[in-house]
Amino acid sequence: MRSLPADLVPERVGQALAEGWRLGGAPMEYLPVGGGGYHWKVTDRHGRARFVTVDDLDGKDWLGDTRDAVFAELGRALSAAAALRDEAGLDFVVAPVAARGGEVVRRVDDRYAISVMPFLDGRSYPFGPYADARLRTRSLDMIAALHQCVAVVRDRAPRHVPRVSGRGDLDAFLREPGRLWDGGPFSESARRLLVARAADLSRLAEGFDHLADLTAPARAEPVITHGEPHPANLMSAGGRLVLIDWDTIGLGPPERDLALIATGREDLGRYQQATGHRPDPAAVTFYRLRWYLDDLASAIRLFRNRHRDSHDTRRWRDGLAPRLDQLPRWLDLLG
Repeated sequence: MRSLPADLVPERVGQALAEGWRLGGAPMEYLPVGGGGYHWKVTDRHGRARFVTVDDLDGKDWLGDTRDAVFAELGRALSAAAALRDEAGLDFVVAPVAARGGEVVRRVDDRYAISVMPFLDGRSYPFGPYADARLRTRSLDMIAALHQCVAVVRDRAPRHVPRVSGRGDLDAFLREPGRLWDGGPFSESARRLLVARAADLSRLAEGFDHLADLTAPARAEPVITHGEPHPANLMSAGGRLVLIDWDTIGLGPPERDLALIATGREDLGRYQQATGHRPDPAAVTFYRLRWYLDDLASAIRLFRNRHRDSHDTRRWRDGLAPRLDQLPRWLDLLG
């Protein structure tokens, strides 16, 4: 996220760092990076740098329906990541630094929660499909190793529910596409774009629900999944490739991760050889569609509700029309 929200007070962030991690008074450098959360670089008195993340509990509805539920599940997710690093020995897992009470996440206030990670000095990769075949293969091998560690966290990790973030806002728009939006400067221009595609969007949502039912048997045996193993969540640091952003971790089918990595039969065959599991192509399609529909629903949620003119909201506005232009391809794929 690029722009800090008005109700997130940096002094409260500093207080949470002091109380939880004894980082009171440490220099805080705001980092306008990433697609979710708000980040700072903080250096302690020993010169060790930490990567601090503050999450908006209202923006993680895949974890729960209330702020308290989201906070609890976020704690379970980050604790599971720590277990994968410490107990399963997966050194590519960038897991949180525990606070002095042992917890991995703390409240800043009612709405925001804070966690602390090691600060990595290395190379990151751009968001999008894997353009580098070697990087894709290395990511695929990491995910195969992750999926085989389900026994370590089976009773501790959140259970992934394959729903669309912002689905309530999407359904509300489809019920009343003609209802005006007045939440902010981009509300009506976004709604007009969506109204022109409302019929196709409705068909796509129905197709997603049908595909969810169709692939339920193939999704019945969960493994531990990362959730978003795209290139932007990889870093090369200290001579190794690591995977970051573990708030989406959950018990789910392998196809949840494979949908963002595998590009064809060769990749799926490599995964099957490593794990013994034969991926289901329909489940891969289901998760790719979920990702696309999630983007559209998230845009609807943003512009239906209160928002302001910022770098982030302009980026979502500028990306809406190109996303909608992809609708025919997805409808063709669903038949």
